[in-house]
Amino acid sequence: MRPTTRLTCLALLVAASAAAAQDHPLTLDTHVDIPLSYMADPKFDPGKDGPLKVDLPKMRRGGLDAAFFVIYVAQGPLTEAGYAKAVAQATRKYDAIDRMLKTYPGQIRAARTPDAVRANKAAGVLSAMIGIENGYSLGHDIRRLDTAFSRGARYIGLAHVGNNDLCGSSLPDKDLGDKPDSNLGITPFGRQVVARANALGMMVDISHASDACVRDVLALSKAPIIASHSSSRALTDHPRNLPDDLLRAVAAKGGVVQAVAYKEFLKKDPAREAAERALQARVAKSAGDTAYDSEKHDYLPAYAEGMQAIQREHPLATLDDFLNHIQHMVQVAGIDHVGIASDFDGGGEITGWMDASETRNVTAGLKRRGFSDADIAKLWGGNLLRVWSADIQAATAKPAVASNDELVDEAVARYKVSGVAIGVIDEGKVAFTRFAGKDVDATTRFKIASNSKAMTTALLARLVAQGKLRWDDPVTKYLPDFRMNDPWVTQQMQVRDLLIHNTGLREGAGDLMLWPEPNTFTRKDILAGLAYLKPAHSFRSTYAYDNLMYVVAGEVAAAAGGASYDTLMHREVFAPLGLASCEVLDITSAAAGGIRCNLGDMLRWAGNWLSPDEAQLRWLDTAQRAPLWAIQNPMAVGERRSAWNDTHLYGYGYGWRLADVDGQWSVSHTGTLSGYYSTVSLLPERRSGFVILMSGGSEDARDTLAETMLKRFTAPAEAHTVGEYADRIAAATSAAPDASRAPDTSGRVVATAKEAAGFTGVWHDPWFGEVSVCPGKGGIRFTAARSPVMKGTLERVGQRYLVQWDGKRMDAEPWLDLSAPDQLRLTKVDPDADFSNDFEDLAFTRVRACP
Repeated sequence: MRPTTRLTCLALLVAASAAAAQDHPLTLDTHVDIPLSYMADPKFDPGKDGPLKVDLPKMRRGGLDAAFFVIYVAQGPLTEAGYAKAVAQATRKYDAIDRMLKTYPGQIRAARTPDAVRANKAAGVLSAMIGIENGYSLGHDIRRLDTAFSRGARYIGLAHVGNNDLCGSSLPDKDLGDKPDSNLGITPFGRQVVARANALGMMVDISHASDACVRDVLALSKAPIIASHSSSRALTDHPRNLPDDLLRAVAAKGGVVQAVAYKEFLKKDPAREAAERALQARVAKSAGDTAYDSEKHDYLPAYAEGMQAIQREHPLATLDDFLNHIQHMVQVAGIDHVGIASDFDGGGEITGWMDASETRNVTAGLKRRGFSDADIAKLWGGNLLRVWSADIQAATAKPAVASNDELVDEAVARYKVSGVAIGVIDEGKVAFTRFAGKDVDATTRFKIASNSKAMTTALLARLVAQGKLRWDDPVTKYLPDFRMNDPWVTQQMQVRDLLIHNTGLREGAGDLMLWPEPNTFTRKDILAGLAYLKPAHSFRSTYAYDNLMYVVAGEVAAAAGGASYDTLMHREVFAPLGLASCEVLDITSAAAGGIRCNLGDMLRWAGNWLSPDEAQLRWLDTAQRAPLWAIQNPMAVGERRSAWNDTHLYGYGYGWRLADVDGQWSVSHTGTLSGYYSTVSLLPERRSGFVILMSGGSEDARDTLAETMLKRFTAPAEAHTVGEYADRIAAATSAAPDASRAPDTSGRVVATAKEAAGFTGVWHDPWFGEVSVCPGKGGIRFTAARSPVMKGTLERVGQRYLVQWDGKRMDAEPWLDLSAPDQLRLTKVDPDADFSNDFEDLAFTRVRACP
């Protein structure tokens, strides 16, 4: 045969194939499972007409043009081992699909967009897409969603049987510890997955999810969602089906629900289900196995014969049962919001549509029910492709950037913030102010907490400029009675060391002399108590946040300046800069965190650093400002800072934190004290920044709002929200290893005098003073002599004892441990509790019996 003749024949064959493909509408099945040994076991080679319900010959015969081949993993434990196993199984299935496509390129091609599906149909080629069933296979790592997308996954099913780390399941699994009918909603990690799927243009699939989770996803997703294989609960009362109200809700969001040809979801037949379970157990046992494995046992002759017998006694649901569901779902949700799925090779089969070779029967049945050709085309794939396209468009559309007001409103609502004042400086000028909350206005003064530290260092810089002080002066020059635990450190400690958190003490050492308030500790007590705080690190070797040294720095300023810290602060900082509202609170910790101001004065304070005028430069010139904003002590770049801000360099100056943020230089600090939260965030090169003053809420409320405000400068084209960062924090917290979380103390009981006898008595610590652990009203009472807020009752958890505080002002509980006779040590019950709960530095000795 001549070459031209061969080409002519080939062209005719292709044309004939394409013409044959047009004898039915584009048919797309959204859920086809594949076994774990797909393309590895010869019987699971889809290029052959074998035992699989969906293989290439059956697709051709039945007129099935496209299918989502599913990456399914069974739900397992939420442990590192469980995640690793799920990830490995998913990877094996991705690889198998790749091998299928490479083995049969002339018959089936990958389709990663709706247009590719249509193009394959026109060319007479089958389409293979990928869907994920059970987000457990992400291994609790959001980065794996991007990896899945790169491998072709175009929908993410959040759950399967059993609650997981993304959301609640419609079928909780008691073997996994789930409570029946738990109906859990979406988790923080699940919220993160939905947000990332939206950003990728990946469809979110709520089949198998609990009703609560479906509602959460509907509220959360910024794009239409799908149910890849779910039928009607109104017709068959099964938790896996969707009730009418959720059918309408998915439709209202623009989504689609794919009716599924799965026997149990179309026809309730408990007798058949029991017979199948009994058959599975018998076949597994006769094969020498302890448990049924569908991939192994479904293909044994004994199983096939047993299923034939069961079918005679308990007939399957039929094609008409399936069409009833489609018809009802169309009536409820509308013709544009229903589609078709088989769940073949995952249990799907009905009389009339037993495998892909009988696909045309569904089309014929729809025609008998009166559906038009146009409506059938929608059901068979048009609706799903529309949703897929809409999700891609939503992902590629430029999102609207929220306004400052919207960000504040979001933070207030999300975290129930009682009061907030925020101001923005842009290129040296105040560009925005906002006040929210009851009785919050321009005159409201907020505790700025640790943002007071920068004011303390500014005061010291003024004294340096006046020649009254040098940064490298020994502390003992001004405070002869100053003592650290190590005499050598005492002699080497310079004024600058007081300001940069490098003294060797543990984080928050001795903070129980400062908080909770009120207490009777004085600054003189702090100077005396330092000698008893043992170092956790070598001097100048590391960064560990410290408040006591700033109190010492305030006393150094007083000694060098010849007046009290309070007087000097007003004279040297507040008055020259016009900070009329600012005042030093009459508390021991003033130099570390005891200043309060209104928003206007905090913006003036920020403006002094961003764009100082001549008077402000006379107050403190450029040379004297420079050390404050130079890195004096390097700090580790944490995972959050790296991920959120692309930070590479991070360190502490004199009362300021310094870092690169998205390629811009940032100077900032935060403050937390007694329900007040603050942030001062400056971008010197832009002469821009902002101030947040907050009462109520939480550190997360402040930090998420601050991050979104920062991104308006460093990444102005991106649409970040408070909710985005709140979800990222929550997801990271839920993914933390168990060792870093608070233990379960729900089984606590009040300790009796007999069992707590070893703890009773009056105890003394050399820096904290006395506490009594003695019988009182309600049990054994713990009472601190010098910190009246620290009162509570001794309770037992198993063989351990803790203090249940009377009020909520103490935000961490301590374990009590008798490490040696007459020696009492305390440690935090929650190891992640705020470091100012410095129980670990206490070392009590029993001094007398209870009165």
